[in-house]
Amino acid sequence: MDQNSILVQRHSARAFEDKAIPVDVIKDIVREAALAPSWENSQPWKAYVATGETVKRIRASHFDLASKGTKSWTEVVPPQSWSAYTQGNIDQWLVATKQSLGDATPELFEANKNLFNAPAIVYITIPKDASHYSAYDAGAFGYGLLLAAQEHGLRGIPAYEFIRHPAEVRAQIDIPEDESLMMGVALGFAKDNRLNSLRTERNDLGTILRIAD
Repeated sequence: MDQNSILVQRHSARAFEDKAIPVDVIKDIVREAALAPSWENSQPWKAYVATGETVKRIRASHFDLASKGTKSWTEVVPPQSWSAYTQGNIDQWLVATKQSLGDATPELFEANKNLFNAPAIVYITIPKDASHYSAYDAGAFGYGLLLAAQEHGLRGIPAYEFIRHPAEVRAQIDIPEDESLMMGVALGFAKDNRLNSLRTERNDLGTILRIAD
């Protein structure tokens, strides 16, 4: 495996510098991510980016709600249960996180409350009546955002936390009612912080690959 590959170099950041991203760079990142393939070129995704005072208001609102333990539902509801295989991967991640961060683990949950201090959050939407194919396409677009950000010297992280409270996002950004918030992706300059040293393992080929020759 080429260790210099952008696919290998990309890692999620969970602590960002309080430094704004130039608007032209954000535009370039979204433009490049939009080269992602989609079913019959349907391109179902839309991108709404919160920066500046808008993202600060969203972060403040989210910190307040998270600190109070306010319950909410995302607009694209995640599974209520996972398969044994998938749950095993999640459990492994939780163990690895505690082993990697040690006594800094609580900082991760505090970072969640503040949305990682992200200077820019890209909210990805798909039509409310979209099929699973559109969800796949939106995922490809989201991954494109992360890779494009990496090429521009930035870091990113997709996280459920960004869309946990849809109302706080819609209160700040005019998103049409016929679109569902699918995912949020933070972009920014990675901070010199222990949280950014967290690395997760991927299953080996023997676990995920079957070749029928």
